[in-house]
Amino acid sequence: MGARFERSLPAGAAGLPALLAEIEAWLDAAGVPPIEAARMMIAFDEVLSNIAKHGGGMLSVSLAIADRRLAATIVDDGPPFDPLAREAPDTDLDIDDRAIGGLGIHLVRQLMDDVAYARDEDRNRLIFSKTF
Repeated sequence: MGARFERSLPAGAAGLPALLAEIEAWLDAAGVPPIEAARMMIAFDEVLSNIAKHGGGMLSVSLAIADRRLAATIVDDGPPFDPLAREAPDTDLDIDDRAIGGLGIHLVRQLMDDVAYARDEDRNRLIFSKTF
């Protein structure tokens, strides 16, 4: 048997701090080890902040834990945007020589085991997971 978390709210920044706090509390209550919860929270903060800044409409977040695997799905009905289509930034370059953007999703890819994107029924769907 696994644990589940689901929330939907307007995609703007107003509800973001409360949502992040709810997710963090849920991860703790679900027994996710602190280091894995911290990694997941970095990923959530990055993805949700970008949706709040660039997206719009409604945002849905769901998490599920089964067999020590934490899977998260974030869906928004903002403009089509595949964050995985960008090339990974060259982190060896001096910060002044790097292109703006892309570092956040690169970080999410590094922290999670799997990250996938789909455009489904006029909605962006980002799925990421981590085994702990």
